Amino acid sequence: MKKIAVLGADDNLRPFYRQAKALGYSIVGIAWAEGATCKDFCDTFYPVNFAQKEEVLEICKKEQINGIISFCLESALPTLTYVVQEMGLVGNSYECLHLTQTKFAQREALEHAGIPVPGYYLVKNEEQLSDIHLRYPIIVKPVDAGGSQGICKVEAPEQLLEAFHIAAQRSHCGDVIVEEFVDGREFSVEFISHQGKHYLLQITDKETSGAPRFVEVAHHQPAELSDDVWERIRDMVSKALTALHVENSASHTEIKLNSRGELFIIETGARMGGDYITSDLVRLSTGYDFVKGAIDLAVGDFTEPVLDKKFHSGIYFYSMLHPEVRPVIEQHEQYPEIVEWELSTHPLTEVRSNADRGGYFIYQTKNERFNPFGK
Repeated sequence: MKKIAVLGADDNLRPFYRQAKALGYSIVGIAWAEGATCKDFCDTFYPVNFAQKEEVLEICKKEQINGIISFCLESALPTLTYVVQEMGLVGNSYECLHLTQTKFAQREALEHAGIPVPGYYLVKNEEQLSDIHLRYPIIVKPVDAGGSQGICKVEAPEQLLEAFHIAAQRSHCGDVIVEEFVDGREFSVEFISHQGKHYLLQITDKETSGAPRFVEVAHHQPAELSDDVWERIRDMVSKALTALHVENSASHTEIKLNSRGELFIIETGARMGGDYITSDLVRLSTGYDFVKGAIDLAVGDFTEPVLDKKFHSGIYFYSMLHPEVRPVIEQHEQYPEIVEWELSTHPLTEVRSNADRGGYFIYQTKNERFNPFGK
């Protein structure tokens, strides 16, 4: 079995580690020791800050790894790309890293390729807020953060300054992007790409808390779409991946379909999606083990995806926004559709980001979306 280095080991990566371990891969974990709850899945673990590129590179050379991955962890991609380029491994270029990690650069690249995106402004300081000319409501968010952190929907100009500071605090570089609000349904699109050829795996219906934070509260596969819209999404995202130089990796694209039937790409990441979408839901709905596919790609053993199932799968999250999820988790034995669940012992807090959730359950059904809430 080939050896894969994994950057990061916090609890968000647990479903990926669990699946990789079950498949028998030799895992070299590299992560800051504090919070490294996944280190027990590793054959070898190095308590090293993965932002230390040179140290990580030396570890990877010493271990003679065959590939490197960070699953859904966006912050590890700079080091991952560095190791890929230095060791001649399978992965993406520095150009791809820049275009997918910086929302403003991504907007420019997609717009140049003729792909619809919301109107947008890059804002570096308070003074530049006066230069924004967009119809309200608008969205304010960090230029380089994920996990629904620091996102605000702004209904009126007098709310803009506070929203800017919230987003800037969550931005690694301090910059903020202000963009048009696109109404309508939200989806995520899961692809895997090899040598510039893009393979659509699944489209996910996403349910969020809405304004002002847009925290994700449930996901369902496959998305309920007409064949025409499905093909439009496939073509648009495939074109976007080419424009963003995504050549050898998984990708996770957020897209919206507005009330007029227009599609807009919100953003694309050159990595797997989190929230159990790619670690579990894709496998349950299509039969394709996305974790295995992504690791095989990274170690040079890629084979074209085979989607041999047509099931429904999904996840509901328990939070202060949706207390009705907890009784279902507690009574999960009564629901044969539920294949996995978790309930935190920590008290719930106000929901400001995806981190403020206290549990979940995952389902799989043959014929229709599972809804135990009677709505």
